[in-house]
Amino acid sequence: MNIVAIQELRKHEEANYVLSYGGGVNSTALMILLVQRKLPLNYIVFADTGSERPETYTYLRHARKYAEKNDIPFNIVKVRNGETLYDRCRRRKVIPSKTWRWCTRDLKIRPIYAFYRSLNSRIYQYVGIDYDEVHRMKDNKTDYVTNVYPLIDYKLGRKQCIEIIRDAGLPVPIKSGCYFCPFRNNEDWSNLYQKHPDLFRKAIILEESNKYMPKQRLHPLTLRGLTKAMRYKRLPLANQDSPCGSECMV
Repeated sequence: MNIVAIQELRKHEEANYVLSYGGGVNSTALMILLVQRKLPLNYIVFADTGSERPETYTYLRHARKYAEKNDIPFNIVKVRNGETLYDRCRRRKVIPSKTWRWCTRDLKIRPIYAFYRSLNSRIYQYVGIDYDEVHRMKDNKTDYVTNVYPLIDYKLGRKQCIEIIRDAGLPVPIKSGCYFCPFRNNEDWSNLYQKHPDLFRKAIILEESNKYMPKQRLHPLTLRGLTKAMRYKRLPLANQDSPCGSECMV
């Protein structure tokens, strides 16, 4: 299996130890934990789809500053042509799929693994899945990449991750993920609608212009239907909340 427990992790000079950084709570807490416990860490890598919420791009400055302070290279990788996920969706007239997860594959996994191949070594990949989500732990199918789950090995859940970030003097980031991700829950959509109406409008355009509409949509109500529900306060904030985070990297 391409998984190793943190207690069994040994420093190999010919290997590289990389944190797959997602920009959210778990991976930020993991970055701090790796530094504080002096675990081997050669690089931090963040795959930029070009379609994160503005708060995440702002938070990257905090993460990069923390990494640089501790002499750890912070690498942002993208697809070769620099195309954003939004632009790719518009060009293909599609939306991200909950089933096929092509967006994760093309704009996150592939750029990260291109970076790994450039290192020409075995990779020990730190993945920010916490102890509350142990069911998301997966073996890595790439023969030269070994997954390491320190938050699970140390039995650290979401609450502990937030405490780690605050104790380090850093602000707590929002949940990362593309602003038009179909996995977003009602509260996420409501926040986007209120704080970034321009991005919400772009998401509506994307949903309505996709060639599989109305069979495939970004929200069960459609975003226009969601808008009406929010205006008339008929929308419960709690609904499905399937994560699209660190599991993208495994």
